[in-house]
Amino acid sequence: MSKFKIIQGKKSEEDKILLYNGSAVAFEDVAKMCIFFISNEDNLYPPPKCKGGQMFIDYITEVLHTRRIPSDSKYKIKKKENEQWMN
Repeated sequence: MSKFKIIQGKKSEEDKILLYNGSAVAFEDVAKMCIFFISNEDNLYPPPKCKGGQMFIDYITEVLHTRRIPSDSKYKIKKKENEQWMN
């Protein structure tokens, strides 16, 4: 079962609503997630030695420009075996 679902909105035929686990996703929710990911990446891969949150910013910038999920392996997360429970 997918966590995301798209349903018909009420404003027009083209209006869609993105649900996450049954709740509508707001712009503020997306902004909070972005801030979280940037901060977390900075903690895990601190600048200036690493790209940290800038890697996430680059990823989102590519998504915004192309309107597609990047398939480039430079964005793939290399998880440790003991982190599989998070999948």
